[in-house]
Amino acid sequence: MNLVEPIPPETADRLRGQFHPRELLLVLLSADITPQGRYGQSWLALTDERLLVLHHDGQAVSIPLQQVQRVHSRNYVGNGVLLVELADETVELLRFSPSIYYKFSSLPQVVSAALADLGKVAADEPPPPALPAVEHCATCGRALRPGSKVCPNCIRKTETFWRLFNYVRPYRWKALGGFLLTLALTGISLVPAQFNAWLLDNVLVPDSRAPNARDLLLVAVLGLLGVYVARALIAGARVYALGWLGQRVIYDLQTEVYNYLQFLALSFYNKHSTGRIMTRVTSDTERLQEFITEGFQEMVISILTLVGIGLVLLLYDWQLALMAMIPTPLMVIGTLFYTQRIHWVFHGIWRRIASLNAHLADTIPGAKVVKAFAQERREIDRFDRRNAEVRRSRMEATKMRSFFLPGMTFITSIGSLIIWWSGGNKVLGGDLSVGELQLFISYMTMFYQPVRDLCLLSERLQSAATSAERVFEILDTPAEVADFDQPKDPGVVQGAVEFQQVSFTYDGSARILDNVSFAVTPGEMIGIVGPSGAGKSTLVNLISRFYDATDGVVLLDGSPVQDLAQQKLRAQIGVVLQEPLLFQGSIADNIAYGKPEARREEIIAVARAANAHKFIMHFPDGYDTEVGERGARLSGGERQRISIARALISDPRILILDEATSSVDTQTEYEIQEALGRLIAGRTTFAIAHRLSTLKNANRLLVLDQGRIVEVGTHEELLSRPEGLYRKLVDMQTEMARMRAV
Repeated sequence: MNLVEPIPPETADRLRGQFHPRELLLVLLSADITPQGRYGQSWLALTDERLLVLHHDGQAVSIPLQQVQRVHSRNYVGNGVLLVELADETVELLRFSPSIYYKFSSLPQVVSAALADLGKVAADEPPPPALPAVEHCATCGRALRPGSKVCPNCIRKTETFWRLFNYVRPYRWKALGGFLLTLALTGISLVPAQFNAWLLDNVLVPDSRAPNARDLLLVAVLGLLGVYVARALIAGARVYALGWLGQRVIYDLQTEVYNYLQFLALSFYNKHSTGRIMTRVTSDTERLQEFITEGFQEMVISILTLVGIGLVLLLYDWQLALMAMIPTPLMVIGTLFYTQRIHWVFHGIWRRIASLNAHLADTIPGAKVVKAFAQERREIDRFDRRNAEVRRSRMEATKMRSFFLPGMTFITSIGSLIIWWSGGNKVLGGDLSVGELQLFISYMTMFYQPVRDLCLLSERLQSAATSAERVFEILDTPAEVADFDQPKDPGVVQGAVEFQQVSFTYDGSARILDNVSFAVTPGEMIGIVGPSGAGKSTLVNLISRFYDATDGVVLLDGSPVQDLAQQKLRAQIGVVLQEPLLFQGSIADNIAYGKPEARREEIIAVARAANAHKFIMHFPDGYDTEVGERGARLSGGERQRISIARALISDPRILILDEATSSVDTQTEYEIQEALGRLIAGRTTFAIAHRLSTLKNANRLLVLDQGRIVEVGTHEELLSRPEGLYRKLVDMQTEMARMRAV
């Protein structure tokens, strides 16, 4: 691999201007993604003194090697990202598409060697992990986010907002009422300036003071009071009406997103972290609520105010009005430029917030593991780094805002100066009265205020657009496991299961199952064994149709499982996992999870069958005892027996036991095995177990290795094959048991 690529002449001139004559160039590589996530060329140069990045827009980033701790890459939003760790922060150097990852694969070692020459680190830095294959947008070719089918670069903002406002349709009459209130509020806001101008010209100015000036003043003040009262009432009604509308829309949107999440395949959850999903359901929808209840209202009011005041000013004095509007095009151009830049900044902020939430979602439930390994300080440091990245991203937005907002204020101030100069000359020339000038100035102040608000609103619009994209990305994710338009009702199944040349892959390349075929008769117990990674859990997941087979077909009572309604299929299958998950609530609620309408007598009966009734009654609240988060108040064996009762209460015809006794002590295992013996009776059972002794009573054993069935037979038959894989696994466990005994 050549570490110094040919460079265009204009870029070479820029590069030479950055170096001094004695600086030694070690690496010169080009990247194809800009920091904003678009296609564009950047150049990375490594010398014996510094790291230098030249971006296509002329910007340059230079970092002395003395400040560098290490360089590494990260899989980040569908792109490869090269990062440099400094003493107090991590800096993003450049991005590149996965297609040119090979160019940067050896860079960390080269940087480590350069640092070693400085006496800083050893030169044996391990290579960065290879980036996984990612999909690209069919329209623009941009790399998509991992697990995403939606390209944010191709989403049209107008379509996004129109789609968002489709959620307003069920409440269109409420929306119309809010719009009319907004229209009335805008109109009544123009009235006080008219009163003020009339007072100046007809009451307060000495040359035109009327004999009954005090009476006229009282009438004007009372009239203004009436206007202010009406404006306050209308404003309150409008805020309530549109606030109610916003709450309803966001309620519907959150409900739809959560409902859709329930029907997405497990592959979706394998590709997206819990923290990122929670961010979309909560934070992003709350941001949309803020836009609908506040941002959209302000936008409508600002537009109506601009139109109304603009027409009034043109009718009063079109020449002065046009002169006063000279700064407006500058404000529009500045806003468009700012909007384009801030959009990508908000994308970066969102990514970093989602990463921070993902870290919290990992460490808070895993607090016991953190404490067990005394890693509190490490997790604090990791959180601090992610939080610092969020702060830096927000500071980038703040920096842009610090230039934009004062600039808009300065431009509007120029408009005020134009009015004073032009309007003042007209007053001095007798072409305009003082009251009319005051009216004009008041209206121009009111005119520039919504212009400024619309400029500020662009930031809120971009934030809302980013959130809407994230939310709609979930709703646009196709369900990889979906029912047909009219799926079959399996009814009460007999439990006959057949695999016909079934293959399965998660990523389209490595096969987890490879041409697997077997048939199971109703009531038969099948043990599934094999080394880790052989495909055991994947096999039983296809029976429950958590995934669909890539090739071949899985049959239940002679019908392909793809033809059956998912919910009715899974209602016939009971699952007991190695690490059972209990939900917040009581023991009774968890046992009855698969059958919420179950009577207390049924719950107690299945608890007795699962050998759980005795320990449940030792709790002061019995079946009403709260289990805590994920069942934290119960032991592992107690949780497992509750999960057995939960599987038993729906009387499933097919039972899947996935390492149900691997993590409990011997006494608890005996009680669980006794409960499982009652649970298995009369049901088709698939049991996965590493403790092979627990499968002695299975009718048949399927031995998997590298996704294929390599052996089939009973426990005794497989033991009689001295060269067989099952015999080797049993011998290994026997030897391990002897070592533990010693």
